[in-house]
Amino acid sequence: MYGAASLHDSHTTVDKKLRVYLTFRHRRRATRARDASILYIMLVAYLTASASAAAARLVEEADESTDDRPNLVLVLQDDMDLYMGGWTPMKQTTALVSQQGATASNWFIHTPVCCPSRGELLSGRYFHNIRMPSHKGGCMHIDPDKVNGVSFAAHLETAGYANAYFGKHLNDCPQEPPPGFGCPSCYWFAYGGDTAKHPNCTEWVTGGKGCQSGGYFNSAFFDYDGGVPANVSIGSRHSNPAPGFYQADAAVEHAGYSASIVANKSIAWLKRVAPLGRPWMLTIGNRAPHQPFEPAPWYAEGFPNPASTWIDNLSAPRTPDYNASCPDFHWLVSHQDIITPEQAASTDDIFRNRWRATLSVDDGIAGVVGALVELGVENRTYLMVTSDHGWNLGQHRLPGGKHNVYDHSVRIPFVIRGPGIEAASKFSFAASNVDVAPTLLGLAGLDAPAASMDGRSVAPLLVDPDGAGVLRATRQHVTRHWAAAGGRAALTAAWRTVHPIEFAALNNHTWFGHLVDDLVSNTYRALRFVADPVFGDLLYAEFTAVTDWDFAAPVHFELFNMTTDPHQLTNLYAATPHALRHELNRRLLKQWTCAANSSNPCP
Repeated sequence: MYGAASLHDSHTTVDKKLRVYLTFRHRRRATRARDASILYIMLVAYLTASASAAAARLVEEADESTDDRPNLVLVLQDDMDLYMGGWTPMKQTTALVSQQGATASNWFIHTPVCCPSRGELLSGRYFHNIRMPSHKGGCMHIDPDKVNGVSFAAHLETAGYANAYFGKHLNDCPQEPPPGFGCPSCYWFAYGGDTAKHPNCTEWVTGGKGCQSGGYFNSAFFDYDGGVPANVSIGSRHSNPAPGFYQADAAVEHAGYSASIVANKSIAWLKRVAPLGRPWMLTIGNRAPHQPFEPAPWYAEGFPNPASTWIDNLSAPRTPDYNASCPDFHWLVSHQDIITPEQAASTDDIFRNRWRATLSVDDGIAGVVGALVELGVENRTYLMVTSDHGWNLGQHRLPGGKHNVYDHSVRIPFVIRGPGIEAASKFSFAASNVDVAPTLLGLAGLDAPAASMDGRSVAPLLVDPDGAGVLRATRQHVTRHWAAAGGRAALTAAWRTVHPIEFAALNNHTWFGHLVDDLVSNTYRALRFVADPVFGDLLYAEFTAVTDWDFAAPVHFELFNMTTDPHQLTNLYAATPHALRHELNRRLLKQWTCAANSSNPCP
C-alpha cells in the first residue's frame, strides 16, 4: 500500500520513508515479466470456456489502441484554499507536479460550495446553466441531470477512453455509474462525501460503525467494476458486504481511511488499465480537507511522526482581514460579532487538522505519480491537481464555511504537468473550474464537445505543440486554436480578463455561533476582474435574498480595488460614479446570461 497506511497494517515504526510511495508492497510480489504478460493472460482467459464476458470485452478494448491521445489524471480536493496557505502541506506534489509543470496564480471557482462547484467542473458550465428552475430542490440548487450526461467523462468514453472515478463525486452521488463510467474497463468507486447509504450498512462494521457519516473513516462507497456491481473491490482481498457497495473498515485495509483507500484503489486500477493500450482518464475526489477535518492516525496530533509534527504549533494565518469589522458590507458580514479567543483557538485547531488531513492527499498523489513512472506512462500523461473551493478561517469574522464571494472562498490552487508544459512555470491569466472539462477534452483532441461548454481549454496557452512527448491529438488541438486566433500571442492577448462568481444561499448556517451563510443577504452574483484593460483588478458584487435569485431587486452592492486592497476591506461602491456602476452592472448581466452556442456566448 502507499504512504503511512502501512503503519496501521504492519505496526511498523515511523521513519523518514513514511511518506514515500509504498503502494506496491501491499500486493504479492510480481515480476515485470508477469506484468508485461497481462494482455496475454486476458487473451487466454477469453479463449477458455470459463472466460467471463467482461474479460472478453477487455481483450476487444486492448485491440483499440489509440497511441496518439494522452492519458489524463485529475485530483480534486474538497475545501482546499490558496489564500491561507492551504497548498503548503503538498510538498511531494509541489516537487512532482508543480515543479515539473505549471502553477496558476489566478485560478478561481465559480460557486463556493460543493455540489455546484463540482457540477461546474464536471460539465464545464456555469451555475446559471445547470441550476434548478427555482431556488428549491436540486443538489445545492443544481440539477444533476444537467451535469452527468454531458460531463467530460461522458464525452471521453464516447471517444474510446477508459474512465475511472475514485472518491467524492457530486453530493447527490449516483449509485450506478453515470455516463462515462460504464465501459468494461471503466471503474466507479464513489460517494457523495459522507457515505454511500445502504439499508444494512450500520451492521457492516463491528459495533454498528459501518457506513459512518463524515467521509474519513468507515464510509461506504458505491463500487462498480465495468458497469457491474462489484463483489470484490479492485485491489481488495475481501468480499464486499453487498454487491456494488464497499465498506471501509480499519480492521480490514488501509486503516479504513478514505484518502488511503481511494489512492490505493486508483493505483490498482492504473496497473490494470495501463497495459490495455488505449487512453484512459482517472479522477480522484479526496474528502480532505473538508470537515470534520480528520487526519489519518499516523498524522494525528500527538503521534510522533516528523512528517506532521511540524504542524503542531502553527496557528491559522492572521491575515489583514482576520477578525476585521466591515460595517458597510452586506448584512451577513456587516453584522458579524468579534471572534473570541476561544473561537480563535478552535479555528486554529481546525487549521492544523486541515493541514494534517492534506498530508494524506499529498501521499496519494505521490503514489499515483510513482505508479505512472513504474508503468512507463508518465511521459504521455497530463496530471491536474485542484480544489472545489476555499475556506474561511476568521477572515471578515467568518470562522468557518466557504459560501462567500471573497478570495479566501473562491481562489484555489491549480497545477498541471504533462508533455509540452514548461517545468516550474507559472501563469497569471484568469481561469476557473469551468475550464477544467474543456481542457481535458482539448488535450484528448475532442474540440467538438468542448465547444458546447461555457469554459475554454487552457491547453493552447500552456502546451508547446513541438515539445517532447506531445501526442498528435493534443498537438492538433493546440495548433488549431493558435491558427484560429492568429497565433499563440494573439490567443493569449484575447483570453478573458474577468471571472464570474454566483451563489444562491443554502440555509442559515452557523459556525462557532457565527452566521456564515444566510437566506436573506448572501445570494450574490459578481465579477472578478484580473488585469482587465478597462477595470484592472476589481471585484464587483450584487447581493439579494435567495427568494430573489433572479436578481429583480438586489439590496446591496460591493466594489473592491484588488490592487490596493487585496484583502477586500474597503467597499468603494458608495463613492463610485453612477456611470461606472451602470457599466459594471451591464457587464455582469451579460456574463450572467451567457451560454455556449448562443447569441451571448461566454467569454
